[in-house]
Amino acid sequence: MTRHAYRKQHPILAPALGYLALTLIVFAPILPHLTSAIPGGPVANSDGWQNVWNLWWVHKAVAALQNPFYTTYLYHPHGTPLYLQTLNASNGLLVLPVTALLGPVAGYNVALLLAFTLCGIGAYLLALRVSGSRVAAFVGGAIFAFSPFHLTKAWDGQLEQIAIQWVAFYALFLLRAAEDFRRRDAFVAGLFLALIGYTSWYYFFFFAIYTAIFALIWLAAARSWLARRRITAQFVITALSGALALAPILLPALVAVRAGRSAATPEPPYDPNNPLDLILIHSANLYDIFLPSGLHPLWGGAVEALVREWHPYIAAWNVSLGYTALALALAGLVLARGDRRPATDNPQPTTDDRRSMTSAAAPSSSVPRPCSSLGRSPWPWALIALAALVLSLGPLLHVGSLRTGVPLPYALLLSLPGADIARRPSHFVVIAVLMLAPLTALGLRVLLERLPTTRRTLALVTVAALLLIEYFPPAWPLHLAAQHPYYARLRGDSGALIDLPARPESAEPLRAQIVHELPVVGGYVSRLPYYPFVWTVPGVRQLWAGQPDERALLPERPDDGLVAMSYYGVRHVVVHWDALGGRARRQMEAALTQALPGVAPVYADERLSAYRLPETASRPLTFFGDGWFPEERDGERRWRWMTAEGSVVFINPSDLPQAVELRLAAQSFHEPREVTLLLGSAPLGTWGVGADVSRRVMRLLVPPGEHRLVLRAPAEREPVGERVISIVLVDVAVRWPPDQGRVAR
Repeated sequence: MTRHAYRKQHPILAPALGYLALTLIVFAPILPHLTSAIPGGPVANSDGWQNVWNLWWVHKAVAALQNPFYTTYLYHPHGTPLYLQTLNASNGLLVLPVTALLGPVAGYNVALLLAFTLCGIGAYLLALRVSGSRVAAFVGGAIFAFSPFHLTKAWDGQLEQIAIQWVAFYALFLLRAAEDFRRRDAFVAGLFLALIGYTSWYYFFFFAIYTAIFALIWLAAARSWLARRRITAQFVITALSGALALAPILLPALVAVRAGRSAATPEPPYDPNNPLDLILIHSANLYDIFLPSGLHPLWGGAVEALVREWHPYIAAWNVSLGYTALALALAGLVLARGDRRPATDNPQPTTDDRRSMTSAAAPSSSVPRPCSSLGRSPWPWALIALAALVLSLGPLLHVGSLRTGVPLPYALLLSLPGADIARRPSHFVVIAVLMLAPLTALGLRVLLERLPTTRRTLALVTVAALLLIEYFPPAWPLHLAAQHPYYARLRGDSGALIDLPARPESAEPLRAQIVHELPVVGGYVSRLPYYPFVWTVPGVRQLWAGQPDERALLPERPDDGLVAMSYYGVRHVVVHWDALGGRARRQMEAALTQALPGVAPVYADERLSAYRLPETASRPLTFFGDGWFPEERDGERRWRWMTAEGSVVFINPSDLPQAVELRLAAQSFHEPREVTLLLGSAPLGTWGVGADVSRRVMRLLVPPGEHRLVLRAPAEREPVGERVISIVLVDVAVRWPPDQGRVAR
């Protein structure tokens, strides 16, 4: 078989190998450490390890035939749903064999390498269809794959945002569906849209907007009602197939969004007067788009220092498009705007293809020409890129450090369903970066065609050199996966583990969990769940706060912490003394003495101490649940304010219902209030509480297990301060059966 015939049968092989080679060169430092470290900057040492955990968890869930979108390994004992988290299950499934054979660190690195390689291939195919030139399409694919935006996501270790290969394939098949009218293309586009959703809700939302803009352009340009009807049918097939493929997580995610919105305190979508408003500081600045890369080894530091003033507390900000890419895109827009020659998936060879790099295959009779040549024109891609850049600027125009107050279209998107999970306007830049692939391919093709044959190779070398200079990758720091050897001793043990000090926004407990594989109290996810367990349960409460406490209302026995943790299955406590110092260390020592009386560490060195908790004999417990402000005192008087809803937790460890007597004394804030009482969801009547002390005695039959007495009352903001309060408890007494309980006052 001749080389020409081989390329004709395998048209994608050469560019795929080219993108793979470029990817291996860019990430060469990680190759010797494929199973022991991940690359990236400071943020990757947190977000990167969170994504390593994601791969570990997806493999563990699939191997156990469990739902990967709910885990009991975090936020023990109840677990947490992962439908709205950055799980990127598509990556977990893509590298599942690697994770199973070599571990999740290797899985992460392979997913990273695949993302850059596949990004190049997807953008190449899109640019090839638009430009018809394999050489120009290869350059366009490289611009998308190795753009500063993409490299920044790798620098931050955000694997769900690194895996943007699916958006390129989606754009390709959506174009084919709109122009060739083949139903299979519309169906495949829907599957890629679902893959985007399984990877990142951000990108799913953004490319839903992309689809709407794309549809408007193609429908407006259609020359007949028949064409519009056929195009509309293709979009419907894409939407339905995508929704069907995404239904297993789309519906639970929508429910979670609605539940979160109903539970949250109403607030404005953004505050233009707040310099740290999250939407505004996550919006691109007008200058950002025209800055060079902030990761460049020569000028990146100066760019980052400048941008820090515009985007405080946002790491590795980078929405640079690149001057060479913008120049080629502008050339495509100006010089190729009248070019409406039809393109195919197997384009006719152009002069630059023949003479500069490779011979293109002749059009295949089995691949129909597109019914429309709109995609061959640069202006639709330029319009979409411009719309994406405007949306990336957020709800208000920023110019340098100035918030102009000029409203922008993004403000309208905040009212759309799903906008709550995509409050990062700057990420719309990913659409503009993708649009550079066809635009730069068109520009490069036209420029090469207009040059004399003898200068085309020099022009290609010049473009490649300019792109290399602009997109030169950073020096990749490595973050080693090694953990304290004690965690390996816990592998195969039972019970849950508390890692101290509490680090709810640190990936360190996740890194350790990959080794010990025990459920953990707390965790680290992108959207922190409501988790009253750590500030209400005796023992856990003191350890998580890192300090002891004293309570006169419902005081606790010395061993209540051990009893409670034994009931909830907490068996291990690990304290990292190297993360504590001075006063924090002394407070943690006092908290351990109060929560773990008489328990000595089973392991200790200069870095950590480890405790294995005894399985304490069970007995009934009563303690305050959520909805209460901290206890206050004035001499011997103690009281505790309630929000609009508070709870008292009863634990009945026996197999039979137990009778309990509860005595409450309370006063109302400002005016009399009616308190609704429920045991779980069962109503127990109401209780009128006035300005004077009101008392209520309840005799309850508590079933086995954990149950909550819920108190609900109208609440209002106090005149001084930020608290919203309703009633205040001034006395509480609980009596379980004599052989199991006690009186607490």
